[in-house]
Amino acid sequence: MLNQFKDNIVHIILTLFLILILSHFIFFLSLVKNFKSDYSAFTSIDSIVVLTGDKFRISKGMEILSNGIGEKLLLSGVNKNIKIINIKNEFPKYKNYFDCCVDIDNISSNTFENSRETFLWLEKNKYISVLVVSSDYHMPRVKLEFERFFETRNTYYHPVNSNNDVNAIGKIKKLFFEYVKYMRTYISLAVGL
Repeated sequence: MLNQFKDNIVHIILTLFLILILSHFIFFLSLVKNFKSDYSAFTSIDSIVVLTGDKFRISKGMEILSNGIGEKLLLSGVNKNIKIINIKNEFPKYKNYFDCCVDIDNISSNTFENSRETFLWLEKNKYISVLVVSSDYHMPRVKLEFERFFETRNTYYHPVNSNNDVNAIGKIKKLFFEYVKYMRTYISLAVGL
């Protein structure tokens, strides 16, 4: 009788834990879905950073730059083996911007390093505001990481729609892995790491 009671308690605790995780995952999905761009054409922004990784991020950043938002754009997290000429050839429409207005960061390999290198780039160039461009599912974690460095700076965010990026199963996997990374970042910030 006592063993059965213990088994029931364990099952109840596991069920409650799974419900908690599922509820929080749904909360995370709502953060992704409701994350809207928080700048307008009238917002004074002097720099843009694109966190590389998914398709369409660079083209969206270049489009924003070509529309007169920001003076310069940083491509953060570019693979060390990729040359600027390769990126330039991928976006011939924006070729002139690469000659004057685009810098490359190939030091960063994760979102924390993206935020750190962006902070250093802004300090070096004396920019006072930045528009961060990344995929929509990535934005909740991006905002957490960037707030480590940018408490007093004018920081704006522009999510790039990733709905057409992968099939349904691939998207669920991507969202779940991003959720795990988001929770890891959230917990590390909560405990002061």
